[in-house]
Amino acid sequence: MTPLHLLVTLVLSAGAWPLDEPWLLQPVSSARTLKGDELLRIGEIHDVQNHFAEALTYYERARESFRATKQRQGEATALTKIGSIFERQGWREHAAEQLRDALALFSKAPASPAHGDALLTLGKVSAWLGSREEAGRLFERAMDRYSRSRNVQGVVLARIQLGLLRISDGLTEEGLLFLEQALKEARNRQDNDQALAALLALGDARWIMDEPDAAKQYYEGALALVEQRPQAGMEAVVRYRMSVIYGAIGQQEKGIGLAKRAVTLYQSSRDSSGEAASWALLASLYEALGQHQEADEAGQRALAIFRQRHVVVHAAGPSENPLLSESE
Repeated sequence: MTPLHLLVTLVLSAGAWPLDEPWLLQPVSSARTLKGDELLRIGEIHDVQNHFAEALTYYERARESFRATKQRQGEATALTKIGSIFERQGWREHAAEQLRDALALFSKAPASPAHGDALLTLGKVSAWLGSREEAGRLFERAMDRYSRSRNVQGVVLARIQLGLLRISDGLTEEGLLFLEQALKEARNRQDNDQALAALLALGDARWIMDEPDAAKQYYEGALALVEQRPQAGMEAVVRYRMSVIYGAIGQQEKGIGLAKRAVTLYQSSRDSSGEAASWALLASLYEALGQHQEADEAGQRALAIFRQRHVVVHAAGPSENPLLSESE
């Protein structure tokens, strides 16, 4: 049984900028040089929209601006956001480098909300790279940092990551306690986004524990929640997970329907990684039913996306950037 937590990484932004503010519709003036904070915010807007190339461009320009004015906290924040994009794109070694540089700067600057973000993201990177003990320490430090700054959303995110890590290490009782606490805290605050994240994590936990029926119940709860306030990206994540579950319990037809919907949702949210993973999942589901032509077509679609997937960063200035197109 394929570990579901290795198939899809759950990423929830704790502070997405609203997209309907009037000023966002106005062109950025070139009559003056933008300040680091302004560049950072423009990058965040692109980041929320999954425009990773543009986001990375503005984060890099923000970093350069902060460095030039010797604002360590701002530079560390920009590095954290660059590292986050690298982590989401799968460039984990590069992400680790950016995040460690950020933490070195944070240690010499006043307390910042982004300090916890750097610890949390580096923890996820460390877990993927096999440094599980380091990951646990980083998650604990992130939770402590968030607690001291009274960032309750950050505390929940750290609990989720720490809980999943403990469960994957076989410490199921401790891990489930972290996840159940996260869900309780989110529900007490009526934070549907974080309740959704906790439900997904509990589903992942039960999957890791080889309890697909229990996992399905949590995913169904997550789907009911996301349907109350449609979010294409998150609905795609839930339907993908449920498709995996149905495939594992021998209900491939239901899995195919869910995976097809996930493809459409990932396309609408411009998530090529999720779309490719969904096509690959469809290929395996079709193959299990003996529908070899459909399986081959879905597999070819997945392969085409994996081959073409790249991020071209424009106007970022000279830097060794792993997200530049490999074909250039």
